[in-house]
Amino acid sequence: MASLLSTSLPSCLPSLLLVLLQLSSSSAGQFRVIGPGHPIRALVGDEVELPCRISPGKNATGMEVGWYRPPFSRVVHLYRNGKDQDEEQAPEYRGRTELLKETIGEGKVTLRIRHVRFSDEGGFTCFFRDHSYQEEAAMELKVEDPFYWINPGVLVLIAVLPVLLLQITVGLVFLCLQRRLRGKLRAEIGEFQAPSLPMPPFWSLGTTEMVTFQSTSACPSTSCALLHYGKLL
Repeated sequence: MASLLSTSLPSCLPSLLLVLLQLSSSSAGQFRVIGPGHPIRALVGDEVELPCRISPGKNATGMEVGWYRPPFSRVVHLYRNGKDQDEEQAPEYRGRTELLKETIGEGKVTLRIRHVRFSDEGGFTCFFRDHSYQEEAAMELKVEDPFYWINPGVLVLIAVLPVLLLQITVGLVFLCLQRRLRGKLRAEIGEFQAPSLPMPPFWSLGTTEMVTFQSTSACPSTSCALLHYGKLL
């Protein structure tokens, strides 16, 4: 019996060690990293937020948290030893990122990227590292032109409307000038064709008078009457 145990223990020892290693690794890695699960969209020039968390939730203040971009592992943002490591960022992301740590005690963080560029489009990887154990999750950012969602007809209207307004304004100004010149020309023509004749100074409006002239010719019955509307001053 003793000989049987002595011969079986060495053969079972590798299996026991393997089980112990698996148990230790599973106890050390008590979380997994979860990303958005869908592409995140952003417009050029705007800002975008990339959320990331560990499950089950736990305090990640003492962990190393970061984002990098494949395939060359360019560091987008890195948080280590309780503070941001800005000096390790890739040059194109310096001054454009911010790690929102309000819920880091629950294992939730969000990376904010300002002034989004077309070059930001593509894959990002978020990771949490606790001592020697690390888990990560991939996410995708899609960058779009702000005019992409505008109807083409609206774009045509935006382009044509200023030209139409300019043409209408010029036309109205031309019509006003033309009307003014036409009125002035008519006034000048009227003054040229019908000049006003001044009334003799010795005539003025007054009562009517009848003046009768008696002919002294051979026809004594012939007479002339003059009706006038003025009188001598």
